[in-house]
Amino acid sequence: MSIIEKALKKRRVGEQSEGTENSGSIAKAMTRKVKPETAANNHVASDNDNKVAVTTLHIDTERLKKEGMVAYDDDNANAQINNEYRSIKHKILYNAFGPVSSTLKQSNMVMITSAQPIEGKTFTAINLALSVATEKDKTILLVDADVLRPNISRTLGVEETPGLIDYLLGDVSNLSDVIYPTNIPNLRILPAGSAHHLSNELLASDRMKSLTTELENRYPDRLVLFDCPPMLGVVETVTVSQLMGQAIIVVSHTTTQMSDVEQTIADLNRDLAIGFVINKALYGTHSQYGYGYDYGTKPKKV
Repeated sequence: MSIIEKALKKRRVGEQSEGTENSGSIAKAMTRKVKPETAANNHVASDNDNKVAVTTLHIDTERLKKEGMVAYDDDNANAQINNEYRSIKHKILYNAFGPVSSTLKQSNMVMITSAQPIEGKTFTAINLALSVATEKDKTILLVDADVLRPNISRTLGVEETPGLIDYLLGDVSNLSDVIYPTNIPNLRILPAGSAHHLSNELLASDRMKSLTTELENRYPDRLVLFDCPPMLGVVETVTVSQLMGQAIIVVSHTTTQMSDVEQTIADLNRDLAIGFVINKALYGTHSQYGYGYDYGTKPKKV
């Protein structure tokens, strides 16, 4: 039994003792790679329709592809990681927009976190966003909510711009002014923005709650993906989980401790649908990296 299965089993036993129910499904996936821009997005209004000057963030998709990430418009490039994240995203999209979405609050709001730093959560968030961007009737907003150590802009190689913290501070009044289109159709980015010594408190603020409510309802076809700080020792991530409908926990196969997984699950909002991405797993004789996905959902109590 894996550390994830043990942790989920422990959580389920606790919930059953309280008279609640759990139901879940398990999907396996594997992952590793990325690519360039294709067809125009004809069905989604831009977040920047009312701006005089629109800043489009240019993502070097060829560089990402060479670094082994999802090739969003080419199944022949990096096929393994494309297929792995395709499997992962379908579970998330089903929970966000399918029949099960009625059992979840904020079903299209998804947080990605890990128990500890350096377990691959930002890598997972970006690859998942690139995979969702291939959908023909869905869009993706990638939010860098790891305001302590923001990494999305640097990883994507885009310029630093005002973002989440600037909006939470009130320095930017219109949320649309910090949601940027990219050269990848269907993909928008809300960067972390300026560093601030009260960044943790800002994530727990009423303005953050209002922001997530607006993002949840802004477009009915949009998945909103938050790259959050690691769970353990960061109270604000627990607070953010109260505003989400789904959570993805990235687990490093070689380093994550069982006790950390158990604590992470225990700290999360219990109404969340919780999924796991297993990172840095070894497969076969060539010690190839792989990724797995284990998804458990908890129906809302009635």
